[in-house]
Amino acid sequence: MKTEDLISSLAADTAPSPAIAVETRLPGLLVLGLMVTALSFALVLGPRPDLATALANPMVLAKTLLPLLLAALALPLVLRDARPGARYGLPGTLIWAVPLAVLGLVVLAFLTVDPAERLRLFIGHSIPVCLPAITLLSLPMLAGLLVSLRRGAPVNPSRCGALAGLVAAGFATAIYSTFCIEDSPLFYGIWYSAGIGIATGLGALAGRHLLKW
Repeated sequence: MKTEDLISSLAADTAPSPAIAVETRLPGLLVLGLMVTALSFALVLGPRPDLATALANPMVLAKTLLPLLLAALALPLVLRDARPGARYGLPGTLIWAVPLAVLGLVVLAFLTVDPAERLRLFIGHSIPVCLPAITLLSLPMLAGLLVSLRRGAPVNPSRCGALAGLVAAGFATAIYSTFCIEDSPLFYGIWYSAGIGIATGLGALAGRHLLKW
């Protein structure tokens, strides 16, 4: 085949690139996973009875909004990580504002709460529910993300999987927070972060094996 014929053949190939394939499939599979998560949450846990009143407190609202923001900022990073050579851009910088905000809330709570109450608020009474719930609620969305990302070409599969876990964990944590009555940042700032870390680690482990190319 002549060089000119090869170039013409490649130019005529209209198959979508891996990145386009991922961007086409990912939203639907993520929404499907989100629906499974929301249904599981509704059947097993459900929102707290005083949710509307509780959300009027900025400290309580933060435990829902910050995980949502984390997921929203991590989502474009997943898409960019599925493309070889793509840059993270502004979301890659802004996402660090979330852990810094959480740290600020934890420090603020530590300084303003009665010292005798700090340990009680930190331990709470729902750690055995919190960590497994965030992890399990993340799994349907993580599965959907990983299926879609298999159409991509991430340079670092573990990192791409970790970012997928971060997206799933952010949404799952926001959903779980509407059930949780532990309203002190001394609790949710630490233990929600631990749950997100577990789901992110699972994503990294799964990505290492499933996203290789």
